[in-house]
Amino acid sequence: MKILVAEDEPGLLQIYKVLFESHGYEVIATKDGQECVEVYEAELGKTTENTTPFDMVVLDYRMPIKNGVEAAKEILVLCPGQKLLMVTAYSGVLDSKGEKLKKMKVMSKPFDFDKFLATITDELKNA
Repeated sequence: MKILVAEDEPGLLQIYKVLFESHGYEVIATKDGQECVEVYEAELGKTTENTTPFDMVVLDYRMPIKNGVEAAKEILVLCPGQKLLMVTAYSGVLDSKGEKLKKMKVMSKPFDFDKFLATITDELKNA
């Protein structure tokens, strides 16, 4: 299973990477929304039609260059079936962001890492 993570806080990005890899996930880590979309596009070019390049994309909401909502919108244009998880300290961030984004799972920071991993696992089981 393959996860793309976008998080601008280096310490938290490293925690995500170690957490996911310790549970058998392949992880690609990016530092902002722009880099995330660029990596996504590159990986999408390697997939067959009607397949997503990642089992899950985890996005921080507030990042430099391009925030998580902007990145999510671009990813969903490229691949409408992509599973997305937004992590944010800003509750209600997706309330008025459009129908497509309302399907995205949202977790509020701070969160328990066991619950975070369980949420990812549950979402992937429902694929």
